[in-house]
Amino acid sequence: MQNNLFCDPALERHFTGHVGHITQLRFSPDGTQIATSSLDATVILWNLKQAARCIRFASHSAAVYGVSWSPKGNFIASCSHDRTVKVWEPKVRGVSGEFLAHSKPVRSVDFDPTGQMLLTASDDKAVKLWRVSRRQFISSFAQQTNWVRAAKFSPNGKLIATVSDDKSLRIYEVATGECVRIFTEDRAAPRQVAWHPWGNMVAVALGCNRIKVFDVKNNQLIQLYVVHSAPVNDLSFHPSGNFLLSGSDDKTIRILDLLEGRPIYTLTGHTDAVNAVAFTQDGNKFATAGSDRQLLIWQSNLHTYDASQFEEKSLSSSCCDTSSTSKISLGATSRTSNDMSIRIDPRESIAFQTLDENFQVVDSEHQNTKQQTPQGSTNSSVPKHQTRTEMKSPSMEFKRSNPASFF
Repeated sequence: MQNNLFCDPALERHFTGHVGHITQLRFSPDGTQIATSSLDATVILWNLKQAARCIRFASHSAAVYGVSWSPKGNFIASCSHDRTVKVWEPKVRGVSGEFLAHSKPVRSVDFDPTGQMLLTASDDKAVKLWRVSRRQFISSFAQQTNWVRAAKFSPNGKLIATVSDDKSLRIYEVATGECVRIFTEDRAAPRQVAWHPWGNMVAVALGCNRIKVFDVKNNQLIQLYVVHSAPVNDLSFHPSGNFLLSGSDDKTIRILDLLEGRPIYTLTGHTDAVNAVAFTQDGNKFATAGSDRQLLIWQSNLHTYDASQFEEKSLSSSCCDTSSTSKISLGATSRTSNDMSIRIDPRESIAFQTLDENFQVVDSEHQNTKQQTPQGSTNSSVPKHQTRTEMKSPSMEFKRSNPASFF
């Protein structure tokens, strides 16, 4: 009977390479590469097909807080404490460019679904929209009254979700700049936001150890999870929309079954806060990273999950390391007494012990010179939504190593 039950997530790869805390990670659209940003002022590209080499992008002068892949996978944007956003090709040599986007550190960067626009969020309390290929500032969304931790495009690119230290989640329309929804939190500020694949819901990671899922269309809270014992730092929806992945300061990763409204897995292995989590676009893999500077790549196996078998498997005393890939036990670090999630500890697995550290780190050679501040781009007092009066400055011209265009 046990052999017929669904498969659990299993650790596949284990990398170290950063010398500072990892702040964010993103899979490339085809799932073959991962970009990680770090407090060590670098972005590292991990090639999952060519594990002998990784590429380090070290053009930022301070901590890098976020990364985003263009939809075609031909460019990466990174944002930093140095107030710059850099757009560059994910290879050793190629096109790169930068502009000063805000007057204070930039916490978040996100490509829109077309790859033509970028969204940035900053400690200057503003969220800004940029047209990449023309180097144009388009508009500013500046209703926040404190640092903006993250800003994300909806799957269709028509809406923007922002979370701020003013304890708000705001939903803006891209076309009009209007704030159409606002949700406030009493306990603690949100740290991250993620759109559901259907585009009608968002999940918010909160500093009060909670995860909330909001119905944007109907303007209501629909799910609340208290499954972590410390602040939640990041979350990611499975492409099916049925599962949610989260990482926390409590050093654990949780997988939630959104249809049943319960946690189904508690994953350990990190020795410090888990700052970043992400699924591949097909949902077959996910990655986790954090303050311990480790990057863990997992097989999700969620395509095999059967909710009708969950209780049988979680209560089974034989739920142990049958495949020599992970150690599984019952229970979790959550304080909730009804938590039946399956605990997976990969530290005794072959994948964890076979640390991928004997690889060559190649520094990229993108030409990247410091530029003057674009006129008006760092002024946090820009009107709330400035449309069609787009500002263009010669100082934002990208430095090119060949005549190729961005898109």
